[in-house]
Amino acid sequence: MIPFLVVLFAWFFQSITGFGAGIFIIGILSLLYDPKVVVVSSALFNLVGTLLLLYQNRNGKVDRYLLFSLVVGSVPGIFLGAQVLHHVDSESLRLVIGTLIVLLGLYDLLVSKKRLELYFGRHWGMPIGFVGGFFAGLVGMGGPPPLVFLRQHLSDPCSIRLMLNLYFTSNIILRLTFYQQLQVVNLQWDFVLSGFLGLLLGVLLGSLLDRKLPEEFYRKSIPYWVMLLGFVLILLTEV
Repeated sequence: MIPFLVVLFAWFFQSITGFGAGIFIIGILSLLYDPKVVVVSSALFNLVGTLLLLYQNRNGKVDRYLLFSLVVGSVPGIFLGAQVLHHVDSESLRLVIGTLIVLLGLYDLLVSKKRLELYFGRHWGMPIGFVGGFFAGLVGMGGPPPLVFLRQHLSDPCSIRLMLNLYFTSNIILRLTFYQQLQVVNLQWDFVLSGFLGLLLGVLLGSLLDRKLPEEFYRKSIPYWVMLLGFVLILLTEV
């Protein structure tokens, strides 16, 4: 039941904003399950979610150069992240996840307060893709770097969400391929099924409400909740 509720909330949020599902799914469920199981198993139902969002944002436009550079850069990053995931122990991984979530929340807060501004030109696509791919392969959260990059070069929210989910789809397919080759962890199919059902309902609710509730409605308090989640993960890690 808990995976169902967490994934429902996470994908409801992502269907509105275009990102964020990985942070909440990996962060919250890593408190209750082996984080390796969460990272690998969630990739299966997240693939379905990205495909649904591709359809939902099908009217967006694709910048082929930006997309190609992000995807190409992500391939070695995902492979390296999957290799590290294969060898790292679960408690160290939980600590890495918690630290990364705190940093993501802090970054989001500083940007929303206009205390931090970073600009990446179009030629930064491959390095950004590599960084996003590495964290996707390691902890299942590679969305923020390409999101920042795409928001600087695209203005239409629908196009940004379309591009992001094309990138995410390729990421997940590559991740699952590398995880299978490395035999990272055995899947828990009850976990996958619960997540799949939560994903379907979350995307459905998000598609119904995305025009009624503005993105900023969700974003104002999100950095604080994200940082709190990261700190809880760090505090509960057995070192």
